[in-house]
Amino acid sequence: MRKTGCLAAIVLLTTAATTHAEPMTPEAAREAVSKAMDEIRKQNPTAVLPLVEPVVVSLQDQRKDRNALCADDPTQSLTLMLMQAAVSDQFPNEQQREAVEIDGAFCLAPFLKGFALIDLHRWDDAEPMLRLASESAPLNAQFRNEYAEWFKAMKQWQKAHDVFEEAYGLGEYAGDEANKKANQARALRGMGFTEIEMGDLDKAEESFRKSLKIIPDHEGAKSELQYIANLRKKAKN
Repeated sequence: MRKTGCLAAIVLLTTAATTHAEPMTPEAAREAVSKAMDEIRKQNPTAVLPLVEPVVVSLQDQRKDRNALCADDPTQSLTLMLMQAAVSDQFPNEQQREAVEIDGAFCLAPFLKGFALIDLHRWDDAEPMLRLASESAPLNAQFRNEYAEWFKAMKQWQKAHDVFEEAYGLGEYAGDEANKKANQARALRGMGFTEIEMGDLDKAEESFRKSLKIIPDHEGAKSELQYIANLRKKAKN
């Protein structure tokens, strides 16, 4: 992702101030999210919703008049601070929202809620939750990939492609090499899928081959390349 895109996603400017209630403690948020993840593993999405809802409400309240953000590791924390400072330098005369880092459980809660809502086929309700998770953890490539998947499911191919492309860029901020590879390869496969749907087989092939350089022998990527070959064969006949 280009630097300007990161800055726009991370820091919003405002002239309004809003009061907010005392937030849920990080310990309570982590406990609720942990229980919700157990229910997801049990394939019980209905039970997820009441567990994460108080955490989501707390996150929304914390974000009313400041940029409450989550980071996956110390490197991301430093990056968020540097980006905030860059925006302050770029817009010195603007009233800016305070940026604070909060516990990652708060940002995981809307992600899990969105995931559960999709399992319950409540697609329209899932979108704002996936968006909230992605905006609250702006350097999290996994959250951005999942948000892109929503647009893919809605067959909004260009939007899905753009968000997958953002997720690929965010992979560079991963502190863990395995997570970086997994998220970037997944983003490229998503890009390739949408490129097929938009009729650009050359770009799609390039995306899938690039993904295989990151994670070799991925069956899904190889299957899509075969699908592209079949499409080209049919076009010649």
